[in-house]
Amino acid sequence: MPADRTPQTLAERADLPARVRSLLEEQLAECGARIEPTLRASLTELEQQLFKSAEQSRNSAEQQVAMESLREVKRTRADAAPRLLLMLEARLAALGLPQVRKADARIDLTLVDHDEFDEAMTLDDIATRADLHVSQTLFELGHRYGVLAASPLLDAEALPLGPHALVHGLREIAMHMGLPREHRILFYRLCDRRVLAVSEPLYGGLNEHLIAHGILPNLRTYLPKRNVEAQSRKRDAEAKAKIEPPPPPSPQAAADAALGNLRELLEQRRASMHERQEEAPTGYVASGEELQSVLAALQAKPPMPVQLGGRGVQRTVQHLRQDMLAELRRYAPDGRAPQFAPEHRDVLELVSLLFDRLLDETRSGGTAQQLLARLQAPLLRVALADRSFFTRRAHPARRLLNTVAETANLWLDSSDGETDTVLSDKLQRAVDRVLNEFTGDISLLERLVDELDAHVNALRRRAEIAERRQLEAAQGRNRLEQARAQASSAIGERLAGRKVAPLTRALLEQAWCDALALAILRHGEDSEAFHRRLAAADELLRDAKERDNERLCVELEDGLAQVGLQGAEAAQLARRVLDLPVQPAPNAEAPTQTELAVRLKTRQRLGEDETPAAKAESEPALLTPPSTEEQHALARLKTLPFGTWFEFTINQQGQRVQRKLAWYAPATHRCLFVNARGAAAPERKLEQVARLMVLGQARLVPQQEESLIDRAWNALISGLKQFGGRAPKIAGATP
Repeated sequence: MPADRTPQTLAERADLPARVRSLLEEQLAECGARIEPTLRASLTELEQQLFKSAEQSRNSAEQQVAMESLREVKRTRADAAPRLLLMLEARLAALGLPQVRKADARIDLTLVDHDEFDEAMTLDDIATRADLHVSQTLFELGHRYGVLAASPLLDAEALPLGPHALVHGLREIAMHMGLPREHRILFYRLCDRRVLAVSEPLYGGLNEHLIAHGILPNLRTYLPKRNVEAQSRKRDAEAKAKIEPPPPPSPQAAADAALGNLRELLEQRRASMHERQEEAPTGYVASGEELQSVLAALQAKPPMPVQLGGRGVQRTVQHLRQDMLAELRRYAPDGRAPQFAPEHRDVLELVSLLFDRLLDETRSGGTAQQLLARLQAPLLRVALADRSFFTRRAHPARRLLNTVAETANLWLDSSDGETDTVLSDKLQRAVDRVLNEFTGDISLLERLVDELDAHVNALRRRAEIAERRQLEAAQGRNRLEQARAQASSAIGERLAGRKVAPLTRALLEQAWCDALALAILRHGEDSEAFHRRLAAADELLRDAKERDNERLCVELEDGLAQVGLQGAEAAQLARRVLDLPVQPAPNAEAPTQTELAVRLKTRQRLGEDETPAAKAESEPALLTPPSTEEQHALARLKTLPFGTWFEFTINQQGQRVQRKLAWYAPATHRCLFVNARGAAAPERKLEQVARLMVLGQARLVPQQEESLIDRAWNALISGLKQFGGRAPKIAGATP
């Protein structure tokens, strides 16, 4: 062997004594005998998990990746165990070569990116846990391998057959299969439970084998214990040597600091917009108690409508501010003009900006905006009295504001179905209670929002159940469509180029096609029932002299009865198509073959429940070939996960509704859209949705991880920061 070549097999280690080489070969065989069965079981379970993942994929792209991994596992699984044993033999062949061990010890330390680091940590975690589980056994095995290599004790990471060597081999197997990272990690987890679960008998057996051949038979080892007390004293000394961090500020101090930062941003905004700076107050400055009294009075009154250009407009906090100044005139002495203190003025402006952002997030003129207008006065009272309103994301007032706005916007304003009067009444009653009962007690707001949350959670659960039923129905219709297409193809092949009686043709193309589709759905295309139905079709097309009409009549009656024909009607049709005598009903004439053919063609097919109008609604968009833009949109749609929300324009007035893509069939591109309540919209195809997107009649709704109030607040903070050169940290905003 060349001096610069790393040995790959034990046969290349001519420098090892024959007895040592023989022992190492026996060790490798012992390891393979224990590892191979569990490795095969792990690969079988991996195939099952990949198939399940493909069935439950959120989109066709994920499904394709899972199926590709499944094919590669099936194709290469036979090479897995031999590849692992070859790698382990290479490590055994390197025993006693320090330079090779040193290079190999560093082979896994090159971290390219976060994904590779994650995979390396997973493998290291598996090996470390196996190491800890059999540490005493590995410690003894390290001594015995040191004897074989004429070297000091080998630690667990350097053992050629140790847990670290095994996980390195598993990685080699996964990389050879070409699995993506997430499927490699799945493979490692399965092996963790199976292959490495045999670590105790594996390493115990390797030790017993070496003992039986006289390698340190009387070895007695112990693992050195850590000096826990010394380490504890060291930690205590280090902790005392450090300077203790200052205690965290109190919630009130944090709220004051946050409000100070917000006011600073407001000043920068005013300066950037060249707004007139307010001079020292010359009028009457209202106190906080007077502001609360004025707001309480306004809270008890119905809001006055606001007219602009002869039409009503949405009330804002600025309108409320004018109402407050008008009410404050009663408190101003000597006719002096009332004014707000600088701090109160800034709170007013912040609340006004927040409500403006909420209006941007909700439908114009909808229920959400009407409820928000009614909540302006009580919410302003909270903000003036409690500065933590600006810092606590879970503040009861912020939660109430978010729940009312989100619920009304999603479940009422964005709904294209019937109005939910129960939910609408519940929201109105909650707002009424705030207006009638709120006097500064935050616990009232907390109780109200908890009640609303409970009701909305119940709505969500019902919507999930409804959506699941719609999904099962859509998948059933898709399976039926595929089965009917397969049945129609089989019947078409048999009728091609043949002259068949009209009644026989109508029977085969209509009712018997449904019977074949039903057999496929219930039993599969390879089932005896499906082949029996096909045989009946073949026999029906034979010459009348060559078929057993009585037996065939029974088969036809049974198949026709299963697809909805009544017993007498099925028997009458079967006998007529076979030219057998027909017993007419009392006081009625037997129908002719032409009448029976017309009935077959006009009867409702199996699984057909859509009205012609509903079908017509989904067809026009497919009359012309897709454009290049539509093809790009279609490719993007195929990568979207189920659960993606869309916004559709449903009429010429521009009314928009939100619907969720609950499912689509990769083969037929039929898709199911549902609204927030789980009710299904008319089925479309992905090609239609792509065309609507190009026409601007459909758009993706960005996925929102934050609540509506948090989005509005963060938008407010971002807008303020644009006016300043520096950006103070604001509590209550998402970083």
